[in-house]
Amino acid sequence: MILFNYIWLIWLFGIPIYYTLVYEIIRYRKILVKKTFVPINPKRMIFQITTIGNMEIVQESVDNINRICKEVGYTNYKINVVSEVNESFDGAVTITVPQNYSTFNNAKYKARALNYAIGLREKNGENTSDIWIYHLDDESMITKQGLLSILDHADNNREPISEGLITYPNKMNVGNKLVKYLDAVRPTFCYTCCAMLKSQRKPDWLHGSNLLLRADIEKSIGWDFPDTCAEDSLFGYVAYKKYGGIFGWHGGVLEEQSPFTFNDFIKQRQRWIKGTFENLGRMGIREKLKTTYRLTSWFFGSVSFFTLLPSLLIKQSYPLFLAPLFVLDTIILFSVYQIGLEMNFAKVSKKQRICEHIKILVVSPILWFLEAIPMVLYFFKRATKFYVIKK
Repeated sequence: MILFNYIWLIWLFGIPIYYTLVYEIIRYRKILVKKTFVPINPKRMIFQITTIGNMEIVQESVDNINRICKEVGYTNYKINVVSEVNESFDGAVTITVPQNYSTFNNAKYKARALNYAIGLREKNGENTSDIWIYHLDDESMITKQGLLSILDHADNNREPISEGLITYPNKMNVGNKLVKYLDAVRPTFCYTCCAMLKSQRKPDWLHGSNLLLRADIEKSIGWDFPDTCAEDSLFGYVAYKKYGGIFGWHGGVLEEQSPFTFNDFIKQRQRWIKGTFENLGRMGIREKLKTTYRLTSWFFGSVSFFTLLPSLLIKQSYPLFLAPLFVLDTIILFSVYQIGLEMNFAKVSKKQRICEHIKILVVSPILWFLEAIPMVLYFFKRATKFYVIKK
């Protein structure tokens, strides 16, 4: 019983993250999604889909790019599919990464493929300041708004490294519904990513998709990073160290899909955790402390679930002035899922969306617990390889 007198410390631990998120949502709510576009002369754009290979959905992504570009009358582009296997796609150029290809630092996984693509573009004279590379994953589906946003960003020569909002509305009725609810946190925390890039501070992470890079800058940084499966985040660290604040937010929305099974959800998150720990040794002291705090908060998500009911039923000896903070903290945790669900379920009817909001409200405490499971399991059975979820 004495232990329960101190469980309020767990709730106190996460307050800085959630209150900061509220500030970021308030400050950046108007620019998270770009609404106005100033067309100039469209720059050359290379859409690059990087895949492990044998993913049928890549053809859907290629077709979607060509369709959206046709809708807006944009023609100054090409699509490169960088694949680990020899395959072909209608409407795109396939770049097959040779099995014997290696980099100076022996980069692995996706970093190896990305670095090979840079080398090939160099031979074609495509690593120049007037060409932009838009990075996509296998299942990434660009939107009309997203295309106009990245063109506006490139045409006006804005920051050479930029990102935008990623939502997960695709294949919403396929797979485990609970995983769809769990992924509601991801677009909500895009507010944090937006705040991080707009403030020009050293990025804690970058997303590998919806990533717009000026070709000459990407080439100068490269992807020759050894021993990491979080090459996108490491790219951000190295870019900041070399150039300082060259980051921006293009405001374009990219649509993707959630994992289909809970097992894939766990393995996807464990890959993120593995990559974060691999990159930890490359960070400065300040970044190490911030990252360690984020990971620890993630872990405490499971503990907070088990302390929720005891904290309500058992009288605790915590300072009374903290009570309003704990209440607000709980409201914010519930709201994180509500905000993200509204974005992820944007394609369903209003009536169904209301039903989903009610359902996720009920299961939110369980989601806090499930979200932390990959972190807990990581310390017992660590991911040993670059696992690609089924798409």
